[in-house]
Amino acid sequence: MGHVAITLGARSAGTGRLTAVSVLLPTLNEQGYLRDCLDSLCAQDWPAIVEILVLDGGSTDGTRAIADDHGPPVSLVPNPGVTAASAMNLGISLAAGDVIVRADAHTLYAPDYVRRCVEVLEETGATNVGGRMDPVGATAFGRAVAAVTSSPFGIGPGAFHYSVDQREVDTVYLGCWRRSTLVEIGGYDATSLQWGAEDQELNHRIRARGGRIVLDPSIRSWYFPRQDMRSLGRQYRNYGLCKASTLAKHRQLPTWRPLAPAGLVVATALGALLLRGGSRALVPAAHAAACGVIALRLGRAPGVAPHRAFLAVETCHWSYGAGFWSGVGRILTGRPFDSRPAGGRR
Repeated sequence: MGHVAITLGARSAGTGRLTAVSVLLPTLNEQGYLRDCLDSLCAQDWPAIVEILVLDGGSTDGTRAIADDHGPPVSLVPNPGVTAASAMNLGISLAAGDVIVRADAHTLYAPDYVRRCVEVLEETGATNVGGRMDPVGATAFGRAVAAVTSSPFGIGPGAFHYSVDQREVDTVYLGCWRRSTLVEIGGYDATSLQWGAEDQELNHRIRARGGRIVLDPSIRSWYFPRQDMRSLGRQYRNYGLCKASTLAKHRQLPTWRPLAPAGLVVATALGALLLRGGSRALVPAAHAAACGVIALRLGRAPGVAPHRAFLAVETCHWSYGAGFWSGVGRILTGRPFDSRPAGGRR
C-alpha cells in the first residue's frame, strides 16, 4: 500500500480531502499471527492511512522483529504499560490521524475494512462504529468455538457476534472513532479494570454520555478464537472478571448478558446446598441437555463436531459465570482486579 502524506486535520466533510487515519495495534507475544495481520492492514484500499502503530507491551517472542521489519507505514512503539488499554492510550497520544481505527493481531481485515469504518462513521454520525467478530477456527476444536461464538444459541444476544443488519448496539468488535472523541472522554481506563475490560467499559461510558455505537456488518474482519479448551476457559473466565470490574467502577453492568451464566453458577451452588440426592444435579443436568441440543444444531455446519461444540459452549458458560462471581468476591473483599495479564498471556 502506498504511503500518502495527509495534512493533519483534513476531513472528508467540508474540505474535500480524505480523512487521515491512524491504525493502532496493541501486541503482546503475537508472533504466530502478526505477519498476516499486518499484511492485511497494509493491503487496505483507503489511501489516507498515515500510520499503523504496533504498540508492543514487551513481547519476548518474534513479535517486535516482525513489526520492525515490515516497513512504512508500520512503526513499532514500545508500550511500557503492557496492556491493550495502555497501548491504546499511548497510541491516541501519538496519533497523527483524525480518525483512530483499533486493530487486533488475532484478526485479518478485508481490503475495504478501514474505508468502510470511515464511511460508516461519517454517514451515521455515530461516536463509535465497528463490524462483527467473525471467528475462524484453525483446529477441530477451534472450528467448534467459532460456531458457538457466532450463534445466539451458543453465546447469547450479543449482536456484534452475528448481526446481519446495521444497528445500534452496546458494543462492537474493535472500533473506529474520531480522535477528538477519545481525547474528550479521557481514553481508556488502564488502571482500575480487569485487563481485557477496556473496550466494553469505554463503550459503556460513551453510551452514558449519549453517544451512539453502530454495528455495520459490511465492516468485515476475521478473528482467530482460542483453539483449545484450556485457553478458551481462561479467556471466558477473564471475561466474567471484566464485567465484574466494570460493575465495581460504575455500580451497574454494561448489559444484562452476564447475569445468565452468573445465574447458572449460583443456581447450581444453591441446589447443591439446599437440595438432596439426585435433585442436586438438576440445574447442571438441564443446562447440559440444553447445550446438547445447541451442539447438535451447530454440528450441522461443515467441520463442526457436535461433541466439540458441546464442550465449547459448556466451557464458555461455566467459565464466564465462575469468573463473574470471582470478581464479585473481589469487590466484596476489597481485592483489586488484575490490570495486567500474568505471564505475558492474553
